[in-house]
Amino acid sequence: MTQNTPRKTTAEELVKFYVPRNLKRQLQELAASRNIALSAMLRLVVSEYIKTRQ
Repeated sequence: MTQNTPRKTTAEELVKFYVPRNLKRQLQELAASRNIALSAMLRLVVSEYIKTRQ
């Protein structure tokens, strides 16, 4: 029997962009040093950038 579970709705959007390989490597190293995923590191960096610019 198949269960119909409601999907979780979020206010999130996909952002996809290209970066130089060296920048990606540096971001991955920074994320690894903090034990977080690359996507979490990018969210942190962008959030902090926006906070300091407002």
